[in-house]
Amino acid sequence: MRKPELLAPAGSMTMLRAAVDAGADAVYLGLQQYNARIHADNFSLETLREALDYAHLRNSKVYITLNTLIDDEEMMDAVELALNAYMQGADAFLVQDKGLASYLANYLPQIPIHASTQMNVFSGSSVSEMKDLRMDRVVLPRELSIDEIRSRAKAFHEKNIEVEVFVHGAMCVCYSGLCLFSSMNKSGSRSGNRGSCAQPCRQSYQIFEGNREVAVSGKPIRSGKLLSPKDQSALPFLSELMEIGVDSLKIEGRMRDEQYVTAVVSAYRKMIDAIYEKRDSEEIRKEIMNDLLITFNRGGSFTTQYMQGKKGPDYLSGEYVGKFGLYWGEITSVNAKAGTIDVRSFLPDPPQKGDFLSIRDKEEEVASFPVGKIDVERDSSSVKGLHPDAISKLSRGMKVYRMSKKIEVPRDMTRKTPVCGSFRKTEDGYELFVEVKEGAFKGVSASCKVEETDLSDIEPLSWDRAKEQLQKTGQTPFSFEKLKMDGEFPIRLCISQINAMRRDVMAFLAENLLDKQTEGRSCSFASGEDEEAFLPKPEKAHIIIADYLDMRRITGGYACGADLYVFSALQIGLSGRIRYIDELLNEEPDAMIALRLPGAYKDDVESSIRKAYDLVSSHAGSHFIGFFGTAPLENTAGLTAGANIYNHFTYRYEAGRKIPYLYLSYELNNDQVKKLALSIKGDASGSYMALHRYGPIEWMQSEFCPLGRHQVHCTVCRDHPEVSLGEKTSEKSDSYHDDRVDIVCYPGYCRADLFGNARNIISGETVSEVLAMGISTASVARFMNEDQEERRMVIDSLYPEDQDIDEGEDWYEF
Repeated sequence: MRKPELLAPAGSMTMLRAAVDAGADAVYLGLQQYNARIHADNFSLETLREALDYAHLRNSKVYITLNTLIDDEEMMDAVELALNAYMQGADAFLVQDKGLASYLANYLPQIPIHASTQMNVFSGSSVSEMKDLRMDRVVLPRELSIDEIRSRAKAFHEKNIEVEVFVHGAMCVCYSGLCLFSSMNKSGSRSGNRGSCAQPCRQSYQIFEGNREVAVSGKPIRSGKLLSPKDQSALPFLSELMEIGVDSLKIEGRMRDEQYVTAVVSAYRKMIDAIYEKRDSEEIRKEIMNDLLITFNRGGSFTTQYMQGKKGPDYLSGEYVGKFGLYWGEITSVNAKAGTIDVRSFLPDPPQKGDFLSIRDKEEEVASFPVGKIDVERDSSSVKGLHPDAISKLSRGMKVYRMSKKIEVPRDMTRKTPVCGSFRKTEDGYELFVEVKEGAFKGVSASCKVEETDLSDIEPLSWDRAKEQLQKTGQTPFSFEKLKMDGEFPIRLCISQINAMRRDVMAFLAENLLDKQTEGRSCSFASGEDEEAFLPKPEKAHIIIADYLDMRRITGGYACGADLYVFSALQIGLSGRIRYIDELLNEEPDAMIALRLPGAYKDDVESSIRKAYDLVSSHAGSHFIGFFGTAPLENTAGLTAGANIYNHFTYRYEAGRKIPYLYLSYELNNDQVKKLALSIKGDASGSYMALHRYGPIEWMQSEFCPLGRHQVHCTVCRDHPEVSLGEKTSEKSDSYHDDRVDIVCYPGYCRADLFGNARNIISGETVSEVLAMGISTASVARFMNEDQEERRMVIDSLYPEDQDIDEGEDWYEF
């Protein structure tokens, strides 16, 4: 078993110090642009210098997050930012945008890059692509089970790519990188893919019978915090993750504070070391888990929903989505006159003076206060600190929760760089030599010499006494792992000289180590790879794609005059659905068929996908072109908007992989689409640029089903095939906002997609301009609740006014 890296969040300099001091092997932080926590304090290039020095002196690495989508106008600025940070000594960069990743891989291959979880690398089949992008590490999605993590770790390790796994912190209900809820909801100004998620999943919602376009009647099927997950803790799986060989265990939380970081890093440091040293026990695990629960949790416990490999009903946080605390006990009596509250509790670690308590009646908090005084006798505690007027409103049986516990790292236990040293005799004095023995700066050394002093009238120092003084590294970032004396000789030095020698050698070592941060780093740009080979231009300049989002809701036939029809791979096998494909091809013999894959999926879905492929192949034959998905996996014919093509760099990268259909990001507006197209004018235009013209889009793609909530033997989605979700206007009201989203559930898979209105509908004018640039274009209509006649009308409206543009091989002009 190899000890993994413990990776901690650092949203500010105080958090970075707390993380490193508590034992983090590495920290990840964002600069003031292009990071997924743009509302954290973050770092400038100037303050980054201080962060790098502090971490590196203590043998910790620093990773920079450039984990957002980046538009064309920002790309060179992002590249310059990465290069500047790299030249300062940053150890690696977490990247979401494949355009940025491909640029760095081609032109600045010296910069180490990690695939952010926002890149949505859910499949082990993505190994070759990650290798092509020169990824040193991949951060896996939180939705993977321990067995899926094991298989991916094996696959990536075979290509010398490290694997990083989230072990603690907030969970997103949607797959990372695929959530548009914040960017499409309400004002639409808070894009999660751009670093400013508004966390709409923490709000209250109602689920109604019927689709989003029909008037609501009757009571909602369900109300409450329907999309708010608990926080994750992989503490029960830590030993397995270490046995698998996961390279880095990651803690989420750049928006938290330094106390949170200290407590969580300390807990995982203690547990990792105990497992590695084979001294872990149930007692240690329980103590650590309670400390983590006090520090922060939602709903009273943590979830291991996905890592455990089995979905269950314990995923949501409940109605109390803030800091929940640890249940401590129940009130047995109150005495307002004496100012005391008596609490019965069986937990071994009672609160201390200054710790906060929360008193609740059912789900409602009725009082919160810091402990002023506490007297503990067996399982009963008498607590003071609450005003008598507030005490008089309390009653027996109310529950008490512990909300805080001050966790500090003793000064002598803070993280330091271990060094080995030797004390030796020279011709005219003594020399102290020290060397870093492990980590990124292994081999960095320093020495200090001092002349022998004439102390003939004083007894020479013993080695034990000299060693004792030399090892007092105190406030320096170093500690001696081993210190030896080379040979036998009298030490004719006074204590002050020994101390000075130690101070000087530590200062020299720190200076040499910091110099090593940037040694050998180059800011030179490589020439890049050979020019990409793109697909030849297709015969038709413009086509129309009809994408059926929920086959259960379709009335009438599927034929509506489109060139290409896309259906869900998870629904095509539903009873009798394949015959509609037969009817479609009989009515439109030139039509083509594709299957849309989930934006991300787990291994147990792959057999269903293979069956869907075989089924459609047997019925559609050469009319079946393959899959549309978010990643270029086997049999991929198109990349959906979940591939996050947000700039022309990403577009060229994907077109260079010879993928025939490339959907642009739904977050791009008309002006951005035209600018992107202009950047590839006359180049990379053999792939169809797929533009969203009509219909709803995925606001959220999730392994969680908000309708059934992963209840055992659930059939709710079968009983309610058409449902929609609306946000409540307030916590106390049953009214809801007008905008609702359709919930499309997948029976048997216990997963769901949420479909809402698109904020950016690409206009016919934009399509005409893109076509005039010589770029093959596909207008995409996505259907949910329309009948066949409505669908035909929509498709007719999407054809260009000048039909001649679709004919022949010389349709494009420059």
